[in-house]
Amino acid sequence: MKAIGYNSYGGIDKLQILEVESPKPKRHEVAVKVSAISINPVDLKKMRGGFKPITSIKKFPIITACDFSGEIVEIGNDVGAFKVGDKVFGMQDILFNGSAAEKITISQKYISLAPNNFGLSDSAAIPQVGNTSLLALRNIASLRKGHKLLINGASGGVGTFALQMAKIYEADITAVTSDRNIEWIKNEFDIENIIDYTKTDITDTSDKYDIIFDANGNLSFPKISNSLSTNGIYVTTKFNIYNNIDTAKQFFKRKKSRTVLSGRTSTSNLDMFRMWMEDGKLKPVIEKTYSFDQYHEAYEHLSSGRAKGKLLIKIN
Repeated sequence: MKAIGYNSYGGIDKLQILEVESPKPKRHEVAVKVSAISINPVDLKKMRGGFKPITSIKKFPIITACDFSGEIVEIGNDVGAFKVGDKVFGMQDILFNGSAAEKITISQKYISLAPNNFGLSDSAAIPQVGNTSLLALRNIASLRKGHKLLINGASGGVGTFALQMAKIYEADITAVTSDRNIEWIKNEFDIENIIDYTKTDITDTSDKYDIIFDANGNLSFPKISNSLSTNGIYVTTKFNIYNNIDTAKQFFKRKKSRTVLSGRTSTSNLDMFRMWMEDGKLKPVIEKTYSFDQYHEAYEHLSSGRAKGKLLIKIN
């Protein structure tokens, strides 16, 4: 079968269409005929060897991507929650598995039934960015109604999901984006407080926030900490040496800095996203859908950092 992946670490030029063996599900797994995948910046980091100290045991070729949607075509003997023919969406383990293949196998713990009010391919846009936002805002920052929340990188994949999730939790939201996306965010998500980072230095402001979610991962705690309230928390998607070394030092401080790492999701999280979508509280934000053979173009656009929402690649 065909898959999109690479045989050595490097840039996007290493990506190619691979011929790989069609997988068979283990006892607790399902086999899914993949309809579509979405791509994420973490794919690029993995491709360049950014997780090599952890993933060095993984042999090449490596299949790219983690998000997917599709139809179950086979189930293992111990699978009870799903059946052949179910339309599902989910997320492979980012470090050790990939989703960009005609067929994949995955544990029943990491999939959910696809929402019934969107196209099957659309639901591939949700798992990784949804899980990242949920871990950052609910699990780490304990987002509550009325919290003053600043989202940096509000027009990207994680940012557009975080905006919608924050509205569900009734937070007081301020979005940070460039001037070209201001009207789009205002109209698409009904957000009034928007900062244009090309004109305003968000690290130099008198405004205070209970939570700063750095979805872009291009800020730093030392620079942004003055914008936090007394007990505020800064959550970033980028692992950095400051967060790693100084987490212990921050234990007794009121202002906190944390990194969100979303390596895998769960059926319960995916079920929540599906319910939000079916209730009209959440929608996939998809800028463009590419064909299977346009994978290079899709990843080039992703690497530009200018994508609005998510980019999909159709597989079958």
